[in-house]
Amino acid sequence: MATPVQRVLSEMIRTPGITAVFVISKEGFVVEKVTSGTMNIEDDAVAAMVTAVYGSVNQLGSELEMGKPEILTLEFPGHYFLIQDIGGEHLLAVMADRNQAMLGRVRYEIKKQGPRIAGML
Repeated sequence: MATPVQRVLSEMIRTPGITAVFVISKEGFVVEKVTSGTMNIEDDAVAAMVTAVYGSVNQLGSELEMGKPEILTLEFPGHYFLIQDIGGEHLLAVMADRNQAMLGRVRYEIKKQGPRIAGML
């Protein structure tokens, strides 16, 4: 049976182009995830890298007195990877197919669902 968080992640993955959604602890562990198809993703590696990237960008914002990042948007050939601090000890990470996803729609879903997920954790 799916948890409430998994149900929200499942709603998010129905957004065109989104291929994977993760809730990751800031300590570097995947708390929940939903992926489409048969993606072979190493959870521990993704979680460790996401927390490292977010931590580095957060430190940069602090050093430059810019504050905390809102949404990190990484662009790769063929893919987007977005990360948002949803408060407390959790990050929301979303992978999307660049050829199918509308970046604005993906960002909208993250901003809409992030607080909802945070309230369930």
